[in-house]
Formats: sequence, structure tokens, C-alpha cells
Amino acid sequence: MLRRCRNWNYRGTGGYMITLVLNDRSRPVLGRLAADRPEIELSELGRRVKAHFWRIAEFMPQIEVLGVQVMPEHLHGVLRVKGPLPRPLGEYLRGFKIGATKIARELGYPDIDVGTRGRGLFADGFTDTILFDEIALSRAIEYLHDNPRRLWVKHLHPEFFTRLTDFTWLSANGNTLHFSAIGNCSLLSAPTLVQVQCSRRDFAYARDDSGKIIRELPPRIESALFADRCKDLLSAVAHGAVLVSPCISEGEREIVRLALQQGARVVILKNMGGSALAKPSGVLFDYCAQGRLLLLSPAGWPYLPGKKPMKRHDARVLNRIAQLLSGPGAAEIDYKGARLDEVDALVREVTLEETGHACR
Repeated sequence: MLRRCRNWNYRGTGGYMITLVLNDRSRPVLGRLAADRPEIELSELGRRVKAHFWRIAEFMPQIEVLGVQVMPEHLHGVLRVKGPLPRPLGEYLRGFKIGATKIARELGYPDIDVGTRGRGLFADGFTDTILFDEIALSRAIEYLHDNPRRLWVKHLHPEFFTRLTDFTWLSANGNTLHFSAIGNCSLLSAPTLVQVQCSRRDFAYARDDSGKIIRELPPRIESALFADRCKDLLSAVAHGAVLVSPCISEGEREIVRLALQQGARVVILKNMGGSALAKPSGVLFDYCAQGRLLLLSPAGWPYLPGKKPMKRHDARVLNRIAQLLSGPGAAEIDYKGARLDEVDALVREVTLEETGHACR
């Protein structure tokens, strides 16, 4: 709960989606998921904590609460800081947590206390996502409202949302590769797996002056080679093939996006591991719930908060793993001067050897 932007001024104006988790997440004392509908039934503690969060603005008028969603063992809130704060935002969240702990004590939770005599209701720190514009604020509020449905879906399909920390797969070259996985692992048993590979020279999205993708406009680059490749892959999908890709280039991401929209099944390779509580975000969550998505990460790559830059080393490893997974459906890859045995050695370095010991 200590993820923050190091260079950001938390006294200044801005929007935030805040996440606070209970000190003991094994005790969902704030509420429970309803048995017959995607709704959180709050406990008395949950109701009072929710009301207390809405009152943050009473203590600091520069902070506007735009939304709050209390879940059984955590809380999400969307805040807008309208003017400079005398102290960093975290200090006001700490004040909220002290108040929430006092509420828990009033309601008879003897092991929850303020100060050194016991643990507070919420864990130290907070996770925040900085929301830079009104569109981001709106999406964050939508996420809050959708959170009970997401929890409901996870309970309906636990097999697709359980993180496997050591999913093993025997490659065609005789190595046992180990992955962190979430999603439908049976996709790797499909009769036909086809690798999605596209050069950056063949496709590029249109972007605005700030660099944001504008999908409503025609692509900035779209070669005939890309158009043919996209048509072939979507045809393979229509005949039951599973697509495999690390989605490195914009062209690869566009083909995977179109394929998923058309009902495809896809294996996506990630360049870092996932945490035990991490789950697919956005539309990928629903594709996962439908059993159409598998996310794989080499077991030797740790989970890191935020995004990990895609380096040439990572791209070589992920492209080679995609080749190994796809078998006859693999694409031809130019590894920019590296020999294939060198790339295979990199693959072994970021997976676990057959002995089960992580490579250092």
C-alpha cells in the first residue's frame, strides 16, 4: 500500500482514485457479497465507514469526494483536490483512517485500536491512481460502480481468476517453462495456436499532440502487409484458432483487439509477473470471465507496481516464448543479430529450470 508517484506534488490540485485495504483482509468486516445479485451488503461498520469517507470535505474543504465504493475488505474513493493543501494528501487520508478505527472500536472490535496498543482498521499507506482529466475521473467513478459486479463475476468463475504462480508447460525444444498465469489455461491445449507478430513499420495508431491514441481516426501507418496479415489472422480465429502474442507493437495490439471483439480466444504474454491479488483490467476482465483470455508471465519476472518498460531483452524473450507456444503456427522472427540458442538461454533465465529453482 505504498505505491505513489515519486515526483508528484501531493499538496497540489489534481484528481485521484484511492484504494485503502483492511489491516486483516482475511476478515471482510465491512460487508459481504450478496448471495443472489452483484451487490455489496454493507455491515454497520461498512455503512459508517462509507459515511465517514464522504465527510472528508468537512475537515478539508479543498478536497471534494466524487465517489466511494466500500468492498468487504477494501475501499475505493475518487477525490478531486480543488486547491493547494496545507499538508500532503496522505495526511488527510491518515486522519480518515484514524476516524474509521475509532468507529470500529465503538462497534465492539476489541483487536482494532488507535496507536501502539493495537492495529488500526486500515493498513498503513494507500494506493493511488492520478487522474489527469475529466475523462479519467469519469472512468474511475464508473470503475467504482462496477466493482461489485466484478467481484460477483470472480465468484461465479473462480477458475479464471485464480493466480497460478507456477504453471508449467513443456516446450517443443524439451524445456519445462514455468509461468505466472491467470485466465483459461486450457487455451494452450487448442489444436491450432497462431502467433501474432507485426513490425512497427507496418502499423501505427493516429495520436494527438499529447501522444494519446485516437482510434476514431485512420491509422497513421497501415501497410498492405499489415492488412493482409490481419485478414489472415482473423480468418484463422473464425476457424477456431487461438492467437498468441506479447502485444509488443501497435499492430500486434490492434490485431488482438479486433480479434477479441470478434469472439476470439487469445493468449497474451506479459513482461512482468502478477501479484496474488492482481486481475485483468478493463474489457480484459470480461474476456477472462468468458474463458477467452489467458495472461502469462515468465515465472522469473517479479511483479512490479505500474508499467514495466519493454526492453529489447524482454521482447526477444516474449517473442521466443510465443514461438514455442505456437509450434507450427509460429511467426518468423528476426532477433536482430542474436542467435537462436542465445535467445533460448534468455528464455531459460527468466523461467524456472526443471529443478524448480529460480534462475538468479
